[in-house]
Amino acid sequence: MILRRLTMAVLVTAASMVVATPARAATPVRIMPLGASITWGTSSSDGNGYREHLRRHLVDAGLAIDFVGSQQSGTMTDRDNEGHPGYRIDQIAAGADAWLAAAQPDVVLLNVGTNDTLQNRDLPNAPGRLRDLLDQIVAARPTATVLFSTLVPSGNATNDARVREFNAQLPAIAQAQAQAGHHVRLVDLNTTLTAADIGSDTIHPTDGGYAKLASLWHTGLRPVLGAGRDWPLFRTDFGDAAPPLTWTDSVVASVNVGGFCCGLTAMQSGRRAETAHGGTYALMFSGNDLSATQSYSYNRVFDVHVPIAADTTLTYWIYPQYPATSVALDLSLSDGRSLRDSGATDQHGVRAHPAFQGQGGRLVVNQWNLVRVPLSALAGGTIDQIRIGYDQPATTGIFRGYVDDIAIVSG
Repeated sequence: MILRRLTMAVLVTAASMVVATPARAATPVRIMPLGASITWGTSSSDGNGYREHLRRHLVDAGLAIDFVGSQQSGTMTDRDNEGHPGYRIDQIAAGADAWLAAAQPDVVLLNVGTNDTLQNRDLPNAPGRLRDLLDQIVAARPTATVLFSTLVPSGNATNDARVREFNAQLPAIAQAQAQAGHHVRLVDLNTTLTAADIGSDTIHPTDGGYAKLASLWHTGLRPVLGAGRDWPLFRTDFGDAAPPLTWTDSVVASVNVGGFCCGLTAMQSGRRAETAHGGTYALMFSGNDLSATQSYSYNRVFDVHVPIAADTTLTYWIYPQYPATSVALDLSLSDGRSLRDSGATDQHGVRAHPAFQGQGGRLVVNQWNLVRVPLSALAGGTIDQIRIGYDQPATTGIFRGYVDDIAIVSG
């Protein structure tokens, strides 16, 4: 499936585009997820779709939120939404006034049009009908902010061509809304998703795909709700409530690195309760360097979808043991770039590459060390994986250590 890349990262009305409820107000921000089956959460294993992932992101940012709508779906506690499986743009428009009047949202997250493409329903006029729906929502809730989205990719080639044609018309609609002074902005849910993010029905995202949608909605909400606050994009203390590891002991690339002991044959990486920076658990890494000329290992830890802005920063705490200072977190981007090769440096001016971290002399063995890396060199990219890397060409022997309290934050 070939996706045509669209330029639609940020389309803003003005600096005054904020919801009526201040970002720091005690009253929860009322958010209406509005649309069809993707809003409802169809084909997600828990029925929550993107909504629970998004709720956790926003709570992490220090926001009180309340999802609103006449529908309830999924296993999450706050199940309210306005997702209507099978609905087209005209059907959403028919119910919108009543739903908005009842729920009084501060923010509307609108994803609609997929069923129009699937049914081949008046497609030449579909973008215009979406424009009219946006005008209708603005008229009904003039103080609210509306985030409307592109359609996700389709696993069916014919339908995906319709999706791409529809999506191509949306930046102009967003620009016209901005010029009219409406609190409306466009969020791209298409460009950075792949065929692997869409399920076997060719329509609905996988669980991983829904998690990506949540990250994209979250990024789109930052200019609306994030004024004056840091905006966490990813955070974990490896506790029971934190995102679980996607991979354990999963080597991506390795040369001359074996196992720490006990018949192990490769670098380990996994959640352990042996030591931690703040809570109970941390990420343990260990291995055995077998060469004094070339040795490295990079292990996958988290599968993420985190857009990087110019003010995004990575921080983590690391506890090296068994002279293991040539270790660092690495970020693999969806465009093939990586943190280790970006030239980015930490707060001490040391390159954020495992080998340079070891040579920099700032990491102290057997104590917790803070590493903070501004990611402006990678701005515009999207983090696809968080990895742990060991890279030490000049020393042999066993190594082990721990990483904790990882945070990727904008602001």
